[in-house]
Amino acid sequence: MSSIYDSTGNGSQNQAMSSVGSAARIESYHPAFPDKYWVAIEPFVRALMRDVQQATAHPVDAMLSVVAQYVLWARQAAGLPLDREILLQHEVIEEFISRGCQGIRANSRATYRSRLLLMRKILLEANGIRVKPATTPFPAADPASPYAGRDLAALRSWADGQHTVTRIRDAKVLLALGAGAGLRTEDLVRVTVNDVQVDDLGVLINVRGRRPRSVPVLAEWEESIKTAVNSIPMGKPLFGEGRTSYNNNAVSNFLGRATGAGLKPSLRRLRITWIVHHLTLGTPIVLLMQAAGIATLDAFDRYLDFVPDAGTLAFREALRGTTIDQMGERS
Repeated sequence: MSSIYDSTGNGSQNQAMSSVGSAARIESYHPAFPDKYWVAIEPFVRALMRDVQQATAHPVDAMLSVVAQYVLWARQAAGLPLDREILLQHEVIEEFISRGCQGIRANSRATYRSRLLLMRKILLEANGIRVKPATTPFPAADPASPYAGRDLAALRSWADGQHTVTRIRDAKVLLALGAGAGLRTEDLVRVTVNDVQVDDLGVLINVRGRRPRSVPVLAEWEESIKTAVNSIPMGKPLFGEGRTSYNNNAVSNFLGRATGAGLKPSLRRLRITWIVHHLTLGTPIVLLMQAAGIATLDAFDRYLDFVPDAGTLAFREALRGTTIDQMGERS
């Protein structure tokens, strides 16, 4: 039997036949989960897999079910939009493996991870983006967990340790917009000096893009934003003022060149830290949904494990039976 890499020409022919068969299976594939969920993501999944197939000579059948499960989780559990730029982020894939594959055996999770990372590599490199191979089978820290207080202290030190004044400022802005305002990467890279409102009530970030909203910055992170606003010209990006585009890679490129071999920030974990802080604080859930750019309550489910017990007294006081009059005032 000839190898697919032999020199007789049969290998290339076999590869082509496999690709044709794989393309047909992409079009006929139907997942095991209910149709009502599949209908919502089917066009996105098929288009994604078509592009994967076109970018590689090898069949991609083994990816089909994993990609479908991943996209379903992203939409239903994580509350993410069907956006390739977001779903091809390494951090999002790692969160799916960590939080979306609970109860699945470790060897199966490792297989899911390798297939999703291969899909990511194929699509990004097809667009001229070089992808470094993953160095560990699983991340050292849960990418879906909030930072502890000591971690935030370490990240502040990391920011102060950058090697230029500009990079120190950018590092502090990154932390402040993540842990202080819960911005996603796609939101953060679009914030300009003009989008920041500083007044007697604090600092407000007016987020543009697909989820326009206004987000008050937590008081402990305001100073970093104020310092940046006072030193960057109007109209320039708040993070990376020299940028001329809204490319999401601006954050990963910055972190890749950052000084320091220890803990480096994950913008996703900074956002989760912000969400858990507000859930713990008791911020009204409707207001938190608005500020977070989240459409459904389900998106908060995975964070509830990190919210500490409020205790009996706080529980009873919160639910004792206060009323809200027609003007919206509590009595």
